[in-house]
Amino acid sequence: MSDSKSSKPFLESPRHPLVQALKQLKEKPAERRRQGRLLIEGRRLIQDALDAGVQVDVILAGEQAAGDPATAELLERARSAGSRVYACGPRVIRALADTEHPQGIVAAVAAREPALPAPEQLEPPVVLVDGVQDPGNVGTIVRTAAAAGVGAVVLDLHSADLWNPKVVRASAGAVFRVTAVRLERPGALEELAGRLRRLGWAIMGLDPRGGRRYFDEALTGRVALVVGSEGWGLSEAMEKQCTHLLRIPLEAGVESLNVATATAIVLFEAARQRARALENGGRL
Repeated sequence: MSDSKSSKPFLESPRHPLVQALKQLKEKPAERRRQGRLLIEGRRLIQDALDAGVQVDVILAGEQAAGDPATAELLERARSAGSRVYACGPRVIRALADTEHPQGIVAAVAAREPALPAPEQLEPPVVLVDGVQDPGNVGTIVRTAAAAGVGAVVLDLHSADLWNPKVVRASAGAVFRVTAVRLERPGALEELAGRLRRLGWAIMGLDPRGGRRYFDEALTGRVALVVGSEGWGLSEAMEKQCTHLLRIPLEAGVESLNVATATAIVLFEAARQRARALENGGRL
């Protein structure tokens, strides 16, 4: 295989072995875990991966994308960092892209999941994600957590795969910057919540059915926010670990909010309270 310095695409068929191998990353979570890689698309996400020091193994770029000056600069940067860069035809991009209107560039990058610090070393606030299966919601929660200065996002076994392409895209690259971990052992999230509670953390579950209004609670200090699945809310096991239940007051006729939206509301209230406490000379 030659690299993309040639102006003529040479990966024209979706049946090419390299394309088929990359397609497995797009479609199969087990293959992503086996290879320790994931497929991303778009110049911005690839740039985010490079900026975060993530290994970018392979990039496939269509002729139109490669002709864009900003993309050409990105490809040169990737080559300098050791990436293999190939030109390809439009059918290859369509086979690998996960969006309706592909940007003409995809990459296989290392799925580098950071090690979760010991409970004693976690920096608050922390988000515990309990059975949130929609990839768009998980990605948005990770993106919001990064923006709100969260110490870590921890998912249970039943939540969406962090390296699902839709999660990565919805996170806008935040999965490469924030400590986000998916626990693969049943019951591990409840155990973590229990350990944090024994260390004096407030374990605050978001529940539209009851609890105190979120803005009436002190959200500074050692706080873990627990958010539950879109359809069922908090699991019984996680609710038992909560020291507090929070609700977002809603106008009549609105039963609940999207889980990612609700998480954002509470996290930014926590950020506001923390900023106010620091401005007033207090300690978090």
